[in-house]
Amino acid sequence: MNNWTKFEKIKQIKENDKNEVQIQFRQAVDEFEKYAEELLHLLKKKEAMEVAYQNSLIDGSIDKMKGYYNYLNYLTPNILSVQKKVNHARDCMNKLQEELTQKYIEVKKFEKIIDRKKQVEYLLINKMEQSTMDEISIRKYTDSKGR
Repeated sequence: MNNWTKFEKIKQIKENDKNEVQIQFRQAVDEFEKYAEELLHLLKKKEAMEVAYQNSLIDGSIDKMKGYYNYLNYLTPNILSVQKKVNHARDCMNKLQEELTQKYIEVKKFEKIIDRKKQVEYLLINKMEQSTMDEISIRKYTDSKGR
C-alpha cells in the first residue's frame, strides 16, 4: 500500500524549497528595512537643514545660508540614490513574498494529496479487515452448523 510515501518525499522537497525562499524573503525584508531606515534618517536630516536654512534667511547670515544650501544640494542626490535602493529592495521583497506564497500553496496541495491517500488507504484497510471478519464469522457459523 503506502502509495502516499512518494508524495511525502515530494512534499519534503517542496517544504525545503519553501524554507529556502522564506530565508531569502527574511533577508530581503532586512535589506528593505535597512535602506528604509537610511532614507528616513536622510529625510530627517534634510528637514532639519531646511528649517535651519529658513532660520538663516531670517537671521541674514549669508555664510550660514550658503552652507545650508550646499548641504541640502549634497543631501538630495543621496536621498534619490537611497530611494532607488528602497524601491528595488521593496520590489525584491514583494517578488519573494509572492514566490513564498506559491511555495506555501504547493506544500499545502501535497499535504492534502497525502491526507486523501492516507484516508483511502485507511478505508481500504478497514474494508479488508471487515471482509476478513465477515469471512471468519461465516466460517465459524458454518462450522457450528455442521456439527
